[in-house]
Amino acid sequence: MQINGITLNGATLNGGAQLVPGIVTCEVEPAFSILWSVQLLLNGVDATEYLTGTIRIEREEFARCIADFSLLLDAGSVNPDSYIGQDVEIHFIHHQADADVQVLRFRGKVERPRFSLQTRILACECSDRLNEVVEPMPIDQIDAMVGGLWSPDVFEPTEGRSRWTYAKERLSTLPVSFQRSVEGQLQVTPWAATSTPHWLIGPDTAIFQSIDYLPVELSERINVVEIEADYRFIRLRERHQAFTWKHPDIVGDSIETGFCVWRHDSSQVPTIQMIKDASEGGGFTAILDGAYWLRLPESGVYCDPPAGWRNEYPDLILRASWTSAIRWAQRVTEQYTLRLEAPASVAQAGQVITRDRIAMDTESDQEQTFLNATYTSPEPGAVQDSLGDYVVDIRNEERRQLGLSTILAMGRVSILSAHRGNRFAFTLPTAEAVGIRLEHTVRIEDQVLGHPISCQAKVVNIIDEWDLKSGRCYTNFQLAVSQGGSSETDPLTPPATPNSTPPGEPWPLIDLPTQLGGRNESPIYDHALNGFSGNYDETDLDINPGLELFPYNFRFEVGEIPADHMDEFPVEATKTYRVSVPTDHLEL
Repeated sequence: MQINGITLNGATLNGGAQLVPGIVTCEVEPAFSILWSVQLLLNGVDATEYLTGTIRIEREEFARCIADFSLLLDAGSVNPDSYIGQDVEIHFIHHQADADVQVLRFRGKVERPRFSLQTRILACECSDRLNEVVEPMPIDQIDAMVGGLWSPDVFEPTEGRSRWTYAKERLSTLPVSFQRSVEGQLQVTPWAATSTPHWLIGPDTAIFQSIDYLPVELSERINVVEIEADYRFIRLRERHQAFTWKHPDIVGDSIETGFCVWRHDSSQVPTIQMIKDASEGGGFTAILDGAYWLRLPESGVYCDPPAGWRNEYPDLILRASWTSAIRWAQRVTEQYTLRLEAPASVAQAGQVITRDRIAMDTESDQEQTFLNATYTSPEPGAVQDSLGDYVVDIRNEERRQLGLSTILAMGRVSILSAHRGNRFAFTLPTAEAVGIRLEHTVRIEDQVLGHPISCQAKVVNIIDEWDLKSGRCYTNFQLAVSQGGSSETDPLTPPATPNSTPPGEPWPLIDLPTQLGGRNESPIYDHALNGFSGNYDETDLDINPGLELFPYNFRFEVGEIPADHMDEFPVEATKTYRVSVPTDHLEL
């Protein structure tokens, strides 16, 4: 596979030992004497004759490869800037009796040449320009190259930012290293060592007294990651209140049981518009479809004995059943407390904790549209909750899943990285080591002071050091040795969405009362009482002029809404994940 002309090495990525079919273990053959030389090409031209001093090449996981060498230039004018950006190739040559073996050890460009006027030595600092190769790549090519997870809630937006930084963000969710091979290929390689080593280094092969083991400090061996994650979204809530009202004298809805009973001792009755106005004045924003209005009949002859009736107001009613509704938007915050831990490491050394946090917040124009709408039925797609409300949650489940998955993956990688911070170091003559690469797993078996030692782990660092004056040509290796792990593991599945309906009960049906004045038996008018108030058509004012007449009115108000139903409502969810840390072979 090629991206921007750069070949990408593929690899299967997982958290355990890599079972790579077809690996044939090569054994490093010790040499009793080594005859070597080096070749330097600058822009394809052989410049070996100008080399002086020491050549150093360092190759490490997740970093650009760097090379330093010095040139002793002939007399004459020198422009150091002319060397900037020149192509560099450094070859190691092992001279053998039957044939010379020439191996490419570095390919890159001169980054910074420094010229000494006193010694006429041009010291060249070079790199393989890993960052610069990635920087011009489009986002989709980086995604295809690196893989991993990326969430805008965890990282900054990509616009105007470094593509190299973006690639590192994706890589932070994977237990892998990223670098360029000697030939210039972009490599994404797993951290986990393969079960079959690529190279075996037997006894008496490593340079005397070069073997060393450097364990990671306890304070850096992170075995617990605690994550706080908030997901805040908008809940559109529509609450319904059912009402009923009827004139206190009627006993039914038919002409005979309703209108005729009322007309026998008639009084004022409300209009439909009065109820609609009362609903709006009481804080409601709609009366829903399906309302029932028992109107006074049209003009005609009714009842027994028959009597004429004239009605110029067709919206006067004797009974009504309707549902008033109110809408508002509530914020809901799902508060997740997530914990990743390596159980065996915690049991061995106690907790070494690091913490992280993300916040995801949804915004939507749908909120104002919902609140400002003229409606006579619930919002399309609304569902009824246990409070009896019709709700629409403006949430993005894919976004929640991605944000939580990303930060969980980062936490797992932090634990794995901390546990492979141990370093097993040794040195080989370069002639014996030229085949060992960063993507390889190495097994070394040797002894120190008569005690056997062995280690099998993945290569993390390679440094070539060649002294042209003394003839010393060594390569130093470091293996990343993962320790302190266990086999317990859990999939990093984000927690299910917690129930976020506040406690409470649906509003019950309200039967609105009636106050009728103008009679000696009429009660004292209650200004605070909801419902209809009016007067009898035939009053007792002629015999009791001091009687109070009631206002002609219909009123009711929104019931008390608990704060939990209106204000931001938090809901918590917790989950613990076990992280399996590979344990590489190590015997000291």
